[in-house]
Amino acid sequence: MHLLREFKLKKEKDYLFLISLFIIFHLMFAKTTNITTKNDRPGIVENHISKIYSECTTALFSGFATPDGRPLLWKNRDVNSPNQEYHYVDDGRIPFIGLTYCNDTTFQYYAGVNAAGFAIENSNSYNLGPGVNRNGWGSGDDDGEIQTLALATCRTIEDFQLLLDSLDNAEGRTHTSNYGTFDAFGGAAIFEAAARHYFRHDAADDPNGFLVRSNYSYSGNGLDNRVLDWGPSRHDIALELIWNAANEDNLTPQFLLQNVVRNLASPDMDDYELPYGNYHQNREYGCVSNRHTICRDNTQSVFIAQGVREGEHPDNSLIWSLPGNPYGCPATPLWVGAGSVPIEHNDRFASRLCVSALAIRSWVTDSTGINTFKLHNDDQNAYWDWMFPLEDWVFSKVTEFRYSPRFSYDRLESFQNLIASQVADSIDNWQPVIPVTDQFELYYPEGRILIFWEPVEDDFRGWETEAIGYNVFRNETPFREGARGDFIGFTEDPVFTDETPFPCGAYYRIEVVF
Repeated sequence: MHLLREFKLKKEKDYLFLISLFIIFHLMFAKTTNITTKNDRPGIVENHISKIYSECTTALFSGFATPDGRPLLWKNRDVNSPNQEYHYVDDGRIPFIGLTYCNDTTFQYYAGVNAAGFAIENSNSYNLGPGVNRNGWGSGDDDGEIQTLALATCRTIEDFQLLLDSLDNAEGRTHTSNYGTFDAFGGAAIFEAAARHYFRHDAADDPNGFLVRSNYSYSGNGLDNRVLDWGPSRHDIALELIWNAANEDNLTPQFLLQNVVRNLASPDMDDYELPYGNYHQNREYGCVSNRHTICRDNTQSVFIAQGVREGEHPDNSLIWSLPGNPYGCPATPLWVGAGSVPIEHNDRFASRLCVSALAIRSWVTDSTGINTFKLHNDDQNAYWDWMFPLEDWVFSKVTEFRYSPRFSYDRLESFQNLIASQVADSIDNWQPVIPVTDQFELYYPEGRILIFWEPVEDDFRGWETEAIGYNVFRNETPFREGARGDFIGFTEDPVFTDETPFPCGAYYRIEVVF
């Protein structure tokens, strides 16, 4: 990977002299600060500040909407706690894999798939009125308990509807949610659940075969009130992206991950693309705010469940899992039929994939927002330029495995474990751009320019790595973020001579290659 340094040399008449200039650099490791709360949602609708950190964007797709006829269920999990894991649970009821907090001891899950092929997730809904003060689970949010119970007992979406009926008839729900569900029998529905009633929306009844939600319910109040923080921009952007993909018969997990899950478009952008070659809300060039984007600073994990066609074995259902934030975490497959999850998803202290993704998020997050040039650039050496091909490789390996004549359910565990370890190793071996402060020494011997600098070492993850060498670039104008200039040479040592310098001076940039 490359470290950028920039400086300018000016020749004044025919004098030979020494110039030392400081490196121009940006704050690259600024971390955002979140409000510390574990809950997915505040207790009351009016808690606007808490809602900033308690939102999710979701969608449900019937088999009619997807190219292979399999239903899909997606959730970007927007919560405060960055430490996320996937667990395999088998307590004598229906085994399942669920998404939760790292080392959670309350046994609450917020998305998952069970061995019967039933899948569920939820997003907070803020326009269904308040929940009840308490019920059999206590006074806290009960969405985790409801989903855990559903995963352990439900085989169909009708089973889940009966579960909601029982809660309506009992003490009600403390948490108002949009619950997305599908089963192995062709069912796919979103249940907009208020405290003591719910509305069922079947994906097959929608003309397009899919349903999108953020943090309000279609059956709730005030749908025209765009001022309230219900995530209308996330809903609208996701809906447009998904609608366009549906018209091209391209609603696949891979499309969702690389075009919707990680989308950084804000409603006030007229020309969104990556890298963002513009100024957004008075931020530095190329940096964008992710306050109203689908992929947000508090998008801590991602869940995409891919179900089965009616009559297909439920063990073919799989989860495309991101236990870490989507800036830094590629997707890896999980099968309930494997009977476990890899240690990279649920180790003794933390998910290894989650921890690695957090380091990447810290690197791409500047003090003014997300530096899009660190995700993608014209030189194809930013993080997503490396990560997306890795994710493409994962999808190709899973496809090859699933349709191989040698496919066996007995091999699910070893296969998913191998993929997870290879992806985690790859992330840990990736080296980003590292900010370093130093001085250059510059000479003008016999009409040439001689440049010296201190050797650079990388300490991104706590150990030092020597540079392989240094690329040198030159430009007549200042290097704006993402501008490359003209490559004029490579050197293994921290010294370079420009044999043919510009007569009126130039801007130079050093890229350190690790």
